[in-house]
Amino acid sequence: MFVPIIKLIISSILPIMFSVIFYLAEKKTSFRKITYWQKQLIIGVVFGLLAVISTHFGIETEGAVINVRDAAPLSAGLIFGGPAGIIAGLIGGVERIFASFLGIGQSTQLACSLATLSAGFFAALLRKFVFDSNRPSLFHGLLIGITTEVFHMLLIYFTSLSNVYDAFTYIQGCTLPMTLCNGITVMFSILFVTFLDNKRIINKNKVKKIEYTFRSKLLICVLIAFSATSAFSFTLQNHIAITDTEHLLNININDVKNTINNKYKSYDTIDESISNLALDWHIGESGCVMIIDKNGTILSDRDGHIGENIAENGIDLSHFSNKENELFTSEVHGHNSFCIYSVQDDYYIVASIPKDEALFSRKITLYVTVFIEIIVFTSLFVFIFLLIKKVVVKNIDKINNSLAKITDGDLNETVNVRSNEEFAVLSDDINSTVDTLKRYIKEADERIDKELEFARQIQHSSLPSVFPPYPNRNDFDIYAQMHTAKEVGGDFYDFYLLGKDKLAFLIADVSGKGIPAAMFMMTAKTLIKSLVESGIEPSEAFTRANNKLCENNEAGMFVTAWLGILDLNIGLLKYVNAGHNPPLIKRNGKYFEYICSKPNFILAGMDNIKYKAYEIQLSPGDEIFLYTDGVTEANNTSYELFGEDSLLESLNEKDGLTVKQLCNKVKSDVDKFAVNALQSDDITMLAVKLNCLLSDDSIVVSSDADSMSLVYNFIDKKLKDLEIEKSFSNKIKLVTDEIYSNIINYSDATRAKVSFFKTDKSIYLTFYDNGKPFNPLIAEGPDTSLSVEERESGGLGIYIVKNTASRIDYSNKDGFNILTIIFE
Repeated sequence: MFVPIIKLIISSILPIMFSVIFYLAEKKTSFRKITYWQKQLIIGVVFGLLAVISTHFGIETEGAVINVRDAAPLSAGLIFGGPAGIIAGLIGGVERIFASFLGIGQSTQLACSLATLSAGFFAALLRKFVFDSNRPSLFHGLLIGITTEVFHMLLIYFTSLSNVYDAFTYIQGCTLPMTLCNGITVMFSILFVTFLDNKRIINKNKVKKIEYTFRSKLLICVLIAFSATSAFSFTLQNHIAITDTEHLLNININDVKNTINNKYKSYDTIDESISNLALDWHIGESGCVMIIDKNGTILSDRDGHIGENIAENGIDLSHFSNKENELFTSEVHGHNSFCIYSVQDDYYIVASIPKDEALFSRKITLYVTVFIEIIVFTSLFVFIFLLIKKVVVKNIDKINNSLAKITDGDLNETVNVRSNEEFAVLSDDINSTVDTLKRYIKEADERIDKELEFARQIQHSSLPSVFPPYPNRNDFDIYAQMHTAKEVGGDFYDFYLLGKDKLAFLIADVSGKGIPAAMFMMTAKTLIKSLVESGIEPSEAFTRANNKLCENNEAGMFVTAWLGILDLNIGLLKYVNAGHNPPLIKRNGKYFEYICSKPNFILAGMDNIKYKAYEIQLSPGDEIFLYTDGVTEANNTSYELFGEDSLLESLNEKDGLTVKQLCNKVKSDVDKFAVNALQSDDITMLAVKLNCLLSDDSIVVSSDADSMSLVYNFIDKKLKDLEIEKSFSNKIKLVTDEIYSNIINYSDATRAKVSFFKTDKSIYLTFYDNGKPFNPLIAEGPDTSLSVEERESGGLGIYIVKNTASRIDYSNKDGFNILTIIFE
């Protein structure tokens, strides 16, 4: 017996061991790379072979075999997938048929084959429909193994109805060990795989899904109902069996009495022939009737104990003190039996039947009833669970999926579950709530939009927005624009005159966007302007502004900024850069290029930072272009950046643009690049052009066509300020027009200066230009004796100037033509 037990233990361990092997292979080897169906086939074949091994490693008992064959397809199907379980069940079931030819469990051949085949299908169906293609819990695995073996026992019973007694003998001997061994094997297979999967078997803190909670509660209810019905069935069947036994024994006693009464007139006339009366008297298969005298001597008995005392056969005479015709138990001929006695005259009539025989029908009925109840309650459990899952859980999942979309922001999602009135009402209520929420959100958005629009207006009103900002000033041009990514932004620009001859201009970018950035921007703008207007140097202004902005900066915001102060008299630009993008400069009407100077640290990033300023000498016609990173970091739908090279190309693509046209062109090029991409950052630009250097008695300009009006306005203003009489003023204007026109049109000069000086008796008008040398004093004048058609072109302007001015002086010094016109 020891060897078969070892074999049974080995066949129980094998499904557990191979469950672990295949799980580890799936996680850590190339086995995971093969297809799903290949895995299912391999696992199914291996576990099918384990079922075959279990058939031959079982313990034979009274024609049946105790084994764990069904555990293999159950483990394969529940842990690894339905197809694997079905394949394993097919292999194990088919092989069980052929095993019968080897003498293994011939009488249970069909039942065992069907049971193993069914185990694979049970596992596949339960995994898919009850456990949603997941592994079951340990407890569920145990119950599935037990239920499968109960079904196995029922198959044995119903396929052996022609020999119920032998079938019941098999069932009685195999039920407990097979249900426990198969259930425990499946449970431990799941246990080890779950342990390797690093999942806690019990997690009290995890909120379970409703279907898991319902499944657990339903299982408890089913177990309680099963226990109650089983107890009731046992009590009822036991009572019926005992009552029937008592009735059967009483009938036999009465039959004996009737036989005696009909054959003998009285017990006094009974002779020795009475000893033959009970010889052929059978109660059931093994029951008997005995006639005993008052002394306990057996007078008649089927088993040949006549003359013996009844006590020798196990019946205690004290039982005869009980009430007649009442059932009692006693040992009869070595068998624990139900007995009844009756007294007539001086004799006892005792009827008995072994308890095993009397209760045989009860056991069969009870076993079959309990087995059927297990199957019925299991089926009800699965059916009710699937019904609730379909009617309730699935609809709740649909509602939850819609609610998840709604909570993620998709308020256009509609909950539409109408399988039952309750769900229809719930769907309508949710949709109504969402509609109300959408209405409130819309109203809030409209209110916020109005407030943000108001904030935007306030922000933009704080920035210079009227252009040209100084209509009476023509010595420089300035233009700026800001396009926020949101209603309000963190970029800002500013410019203002410091006295008559200095222009301060600034561009900055606050970290972040929206309202917080806008508030910080207002603080920084106001602070910097107040410091600059106090007259301190740009570097000192940033140093003080940084320390002030660092105070109470709990939000951790910072500012990148570029500030320049331009002396309009001499063209000197002093600037300081606090971590901002490098500006671009255009000199001598050529091309824009980046100003490469080392930037200082950002503002509000760290206190006690000393900022350094730089200087650039500008000449009339030079331009400065400032911008924020919203320009260079603008992206398109492919997430490509506009970049510094594209900005440089955009600025240099066309010449002769005004500062406004220049900013508009850059914005247009950025928009073309971005196409349909959303603006991700504020875009701010500021451009400054120095037209001329203006002092009290001179003007320095770039000698191009645009500078003509600057020179003319300068002369006109000087004449008015000095109150020169009109006739004299006209002569000066005529001379200015003739001389400066020649400089623009013929000298190839790039720079020019016009000086106006008045003494008590004379006015000195001096022209400087860096063009090719030309002395008008030695130039030949036109032949005025000829008609206009006959006269050669050129020289008339100089002729007019010579005849208008009192005196003319010319010299060429340091590469400049110097022409002085004197009026007396």
